[in-house]
This record gives sequence, C-alpha cells and structure tokens, in this order.
Amino acid sequence: MELEPGIHQLAHGRKPFGIPSPNVYLIQGTDASMFVDSGWDNEDDHIARMTYLKSVGGPPLTEILITHRHGDHGGGALRIHNDIGTPTSAHRLDQVAIEAERFWGAATLDRVLEGGESYDLGGLTLQVVHAPGHTVGSLAVIIPERNVMLSADSVLGVTTTVVRPSEGDLGKYVQTLVMLRDLRPGTIYPGHGRPLTDPGGRIQQLIDHRLRREEQLLAELATAPQTIDQLFQTIYPTLPEERLRIGKEQIESQLIKLTNEGRVAVDGVVYALT
Repeated sequence: MELEPGIHQLAHGRKPFGIPSPNVYLIQGTDASMFVDSGWDNEDDHIARMTYLKSVGGPPLTEILITHRHGDHGGGALRIHNDIGTPTSAHRLDQVAIEAERFWGAATLDRVLEGGESYDLGGLTLQVVHAPGHTVGSLAVIIPERNVMLSADSVLGVTTTVVRPSEGDLGKYVQTLVMLRDLRPGTIYPGHGRPLTDPGGRIQQLIDHRLRREEQLLAELATAPQTIDQLFQTIYPTLPEERLRIGKEQIESQLIKLTNEGRVAVDGVVYALT
C-alpha cells in the first residue's frame, strides 16, 4: 500500500517469532525507484512483490538496498535481481554474510555501501545511514524531503530488537539508538509493523529498556558471580520456549558490552563485577 506519495509498504510472508511480516519499501521519485529490503526468499512472496511493482508502474527500479543480512530482509533480493536485473547493495560489514547466506554464492553485491551515500530519485532523496547494532552492517535510510526514516530492525514498535553476539554489538546498538533519536525524524517506517508516529518517544523507550536490563544484570552480579544460565533464570523467568535461545543471547550480548566497558569480568563461563 502507498503510505504517502512515492513511499509504498509491502508486507508478505512468514511472521518471524510471531511479529508482523517483514516490510519491503518501494520508494519512487520522478526519475527512479528503489526497493529498500526485499523480504523472504519465497516464490509466492516474490510474485506478490513483482505484481505490486507492475501494478503501480512508475519509473524504473534502479537498485535493491538490503538493510542487513537477515533472511526476512535480504532473502528476496536475488530473485528480483535474477528476474529483472536490478542491482543490489548493502553495507560492507554484512557483505560476506549476504553473499553466502542470501545469494548462496551465486552472486555478489553490485554496490558495497559504507553509510553516507545518497540517492537522488527525482524529488525524493535517500540518505544512507550506518546503524550498527542489530547486525554490524545494519543500515537505516532517511528521506529528508518527508522527514521520515526507514529504520529496518534498529527501531521496532512491536517488540525490542534482537542483538546476537555472533552478528551484532549491543554497545554499538545503544549508540545507534541515540544517533537515530538525535536525527529527529517525524515518522519512522520500521522493518516490521506499522509506522511509528512518535519516533523520539519510542527510541527513548528502547534506550531505557536496555539500561534497565543492564541495571538488572549488575544487581544480580552484585549478589554473587553467575553464569549466563543462572542470570537467565532471574532475568527471563517466564520466557516462552521458542524464545529461550534468544533470551540467553541477549544476556550474553549485554555481558559482552559490560565486559568491554570494564564493569564486568569473566572467568571461564562465570561473570562477576570488577
């Protein structure tokens, strides 16, 4: 559907962990169009995307910008590329994972981004922002003419953002949240779910949530040194079975941040205050 002139939201396919289907954004200026993200690698989803693109018409599709490595955001890019030849792009720090996990080694990115790039679509400009945290190569996009931000998974309204130790960095994620808040977008179009009309308030909620989790961990470690499994029992006592692994990963990410800051030390698998 068209959210506002030239900005379309497509949401198709599987709902990861029960949250809404991933959003694909079609941005159309007077001279060119771009996809920001590409959804799942699924034939039905691909047909739906291509059908919508054909139905709205508009200027040629010149690029598929993949905001990060995950399959619900970059999985469909290769199908679009193979179907109509549209070039692909993503951040350098997610390049290897995207080419291996999303393209299966059958293609490479046509353009490697660093953040700071700008696309002039004719009346609409896409400004690329490096937003590390959720993954090290995560990107956000600003459209200054509309004062809107496409935040991908860095800012969600339906849930907090997962930061896995193997893919992201919680310390950088908190810094990214502050940076995105300070850009003061009027509206955020997130990677899942509906538009966020109070971006500053939502981002501050996410920052506060991370700080509260940090305080919880520090309070627990003040009672005694503990392992991740022990901390998990206190921090996430009622987490559903399907989210257990994610919960432990969040604790590990938080502990890595605190260790890097010199506030926590680890001896084998046991963490303690310094």
